Amino acid sequence: RLLIGIENAYTMAIAAYALELAGSGSTDEAHEKLMELAHEDENGLHWGEIGEILPRGPMRPNRSVAIEATGYATLALIEHGDAFNASRAAKWLVAQTNAYGGYGSTQDTVVALQALTEYSTDARADVDLTISIEAAGEKKDLKITQDNFDVLQVVEVPVNEEVVISVEGRGEAIAQVVKRFNLPEAEQGDEILKIDVDYNTTQVEVNDLVEVSVELEFAPPIPMEAGMVVLDVSVPTGFAAVRESIAEVVEEEEKIKRYEVAGRKVIFYVENMLPGDVVAFSFNVKAMYPVKAKGVSSQAYSYYKPEIRGETLGQAMVVWES
Repeated sequence: RLLIGIENAYTMAIAAYALELAGSGSTDEAHEKLMELAHEDENGLHWGEIGEILPRGPMRPNRSVAIEATGYATLALIEHGDAFNASRAAKWLVAQTNAYGGYGSTQDTVVALQALTEYSTDARADVDLTISIEAAGEKKDLKITQDNFDVLQVVEVPVNEEVVISVEGRGEAIAQVVKRFNLPEAEQGDEILKIDVDYNTTQVEVNDLVEVSVELEFAPPIPMEAGMVVLDVSVPTGFAAVRESIAEVVEEEEKIKRYEVAGRKVIFYVENMLPGDVVAFSFNVKAMYPVKAKGVSSQAYSYYKPEIRGETLGQAMVVWES
């Protein structure tokens, strides 16, 4: 009865998968409802709406949520024994991968890869294809069979040339074209990822608290996504991060998915950033012993595109005996 009222694809996908794992008697009803919420396009089946990439504005949740929902739906279909629709959903997931084999965030990447792993474990590929790739008078032939259907094959082609792909044989394959290019070097102080770390004071006594203010901005010269961003904030020598204040940051800031403290570093994992996105927050550190500490370096970088990065140098700190 409760399943009838579920109209959100993400919720339904998780519910269907949970019911399958629990061996519930409602799995048939859940499967039927799940398929009612499915969308079909040229790449296969998916759940949730796919939005366009926006040059500015809030994080685009649609694509990430759709990938995660489709991952859970694929797992539910596999558990239900619906191999046909599971294959169509898996095909859609494969078509959404970026050039690095991941997706927009850690969460959707983990769920999608889990679904694809489960699917490939039991899948048997009825495929025997010869794929020819021609560009600038050069030709490269690839073979896809049951023995290598799950192996990525990469072919480099000349830039700015027409590429012709022809296929003979039986089965299906997915081709992805990746164009890599260099961006103009950013002016000094105009990094793509701008990070600023500041302290509310630079001279304290032992056991005093210092507020660390952090601001991160994604400002690329052209519209593009950063993907998940790792924000590595260094804690000055002689100080220790106050975990309670960090936990409050993660709870209040939606874009920050989790954190970890590694020595004198506090590492934040920030959800997919789009041009113009700004994340600003503050947390506390505690002075542990007397010291004259030099400024420490903090940095931010894209997890999937590490060439997108920014760095800043903090202020020197002095801690006196209390």
